[in-house]
Amino acid sequence: MAIALACAVIGTGASGSPAYPGCAPGPDLHFRAADGTKLVGHRFGKGSTAVVLVHEYAEDLCQWVPYATRLASLGYTAIPFDLRGFGLSQRRVGNASLRFAGDIAAAVKTARSLGMKHVIVVGASIGANATVVAGADVRPPVDGIVSLSAPGTFRLDAIAAAHKLAVPVLYAAAEIDEGGNYARDARAMYDATPAADKRIVIVPGAAHGVRLVAGPGKVRTLVESFIRTHGR
Repeated sequence: MAIALACAVIGTGASGSPAYPGCAPGPDLHFRAADGTKLVGHRFGKGSTAVVLVHEYAEDLCQWVPYATRLASLGYTAIPFDLRGFGLSQRRVGNASLRFAGDIAAAVKTARSLGMKHVIVVGASIGANATVVAGADVRPPVDGIVSLSAPGTFRLDAIAAAHKLAVPVLYAAAEIDEGGNYARDARAMYDATPAADKRIVIVPGAAHGVRLVAGPGKVRTLVESFIRTHGR
């Protein structure tokens, strides 16, 4: 079933002091997933292409701030946000605690409500796992997704979702990260993906998730080329 974008945008500014004055000064974004879960994000930049950034397990949007700042300097709008149960977003229990793909759908909805003409989602680790699932189901489709070190079946089954993935996708992982598990999962998702516009890059070393784009290198170059190509 496609993820409905029937989520309400509460507002694009926080009242009173910003929630993240240390890592992300200025007003936060407050919005809800379709099931009512309250989510918190932040906006960097003013471009007409939005890059939604989805963090790793046990992290929050602050993890993405250095790269969000870079994307803003390149002319994009970057929107990192906290998945449910992390950072300042609402905690849920039971099955509701795992609806991360719905959180991404809500962030995409928010980006479009801000006037974005194109939306690309970049996820890291558990955020990449959820990004693959969301990329297969969000309607209207996003312009592309980037998976950085996605586990194939951690929390959500991204390998199964990849079989339905029709949007452009870039999979990236390091060859010995977690004993090679993330590279193997990247290849499994790539092989399962029917989209004609797909690419995979496996780089030496053990860099994980956000670290793959934290500095100059092959992955960051490919990610930014992907955003440039599909965000216009």
